[in-house]
Amino acid sequence: MNLDIDGVDWQIACPGPRGTTRSPKIEVQVKTSAEIEVRDGRIRHRLLVPHFNHLAGPGFQIPRFLALVSVPADAAEYAVCTDAHMTLSTAAYWLSLADQDLRPMGEGQPGSVVVEVPLRNLLTVTTLRHLLDGDLEGAAQ
Repeated sequence: MNLDIDGVDWQIACPGPRGTTRSPKIEVQVKTSAEIEVRDGRIRHRLLVPHFNHLAGPGFQIPRFLALVSVPADAAEYAVCTDAHMTLSTAAYWLSLADQDLRPMGEGQPGSVVVEVPLRNLLTVTTLRHLLDGDLEGAAQ
C-alpha cells in the first residue's frame, strides 16, 4: 500500500489469531517533536486539521492511532546502534481520536488543533498488543 496518502505512516499487523480476531491490524500516523510540552500529566501537541481529520471519528475499517514520538534535539542522538543492541531515544506515546468529531477546514477555520496525549499512554510492546486486540483500556495502563 502507498502509505501517507491518507494520513497513515505505518500499518502494524499481527499474523494469525489474536483473541477472537484473525490477523489484526492498526494504522498509525507518526509525529515527532523535540520540544514536548507536558501539562497535568498530558503532552500537548498541535496537529494540522487535515492530519487530525485523518485520525478522528468512527468508521475506519482498521483502527487508527496517533504516535507522538519525543526525540532529542540533536538528530545524532535519535538512535545508538551496536552489535549487541539498538537504543532509541526518547519515547513514543499513542492516542486514539476515534471519539473526536472531524474539524471543519477552509477559510475562516482554525488551521490546527491541540491534542492531549496522556503520559500513561507510553507505546510499548505490551501496549501494541493491547491496541491490536482493541483493548484501549488495557493499553492505557
